[in-house]
Amino acid sequence: MRQVYAVRPSRAGDEGFVDDLACRVFAVYSRDARRAIRSILAEGVTETLVAELESLPVGFVVVQYEQLARDFGPWAKPTTARIQAIAVRPDVEGRGIGRRLLESAEEAARARSSRSLSLATGEKNARARRLFEAAGFVPLVRLTRYYAGGQTAVLMHRALIEGRLTGSANDVG
Repeated sequence: MRQVYAVRPSRAGDEGFVDDLACRVFAVYSRDARRAIRSILAEGVTETLVAELESLPVGFVVVQYEQLARDFGPWAKPTTARIQAIAVRPDVEGRGIGRRLLESAEEAARARSSRSLSLATGEKNARARRLFEAAGFVPLVRLTRYYAGGQTAVLMHRALIEGRLTGSANDVG
């Protein structure tokens, strides 16, 4: 029997699930994962998406949006998006749920006209890094002692711009 999962916007009652899963999967990176996820959810403009497997929550992603205060290249005060947290219950890993959460985060960012999507992940979290790289994220820089536990993170980026820019470096020649 094929199990069906879907991704939906967070709704009232999901806070406990998000808190509990964050505590389980982010404990190695944070002294107080519950406080950290609550702080993330309270920052700026965020959107939480929840993955469900047969109507039960099994994962989430939190995307934060920021409109830049000034123009950037050809864009007037563009919006950027950052994945602040993404997690899947360990007992359902390997079923494509993380990939679907990433796709949903990208769809949400594009719907808000975001020009880029970024995230930070543990340098030694090989499984997550493979997922992100397969989704088109490029490692930009190592951030030593980024997490409260002293671990190094890798900042990753994905452009959400389609097509060719006119007047860009591509036209030099």
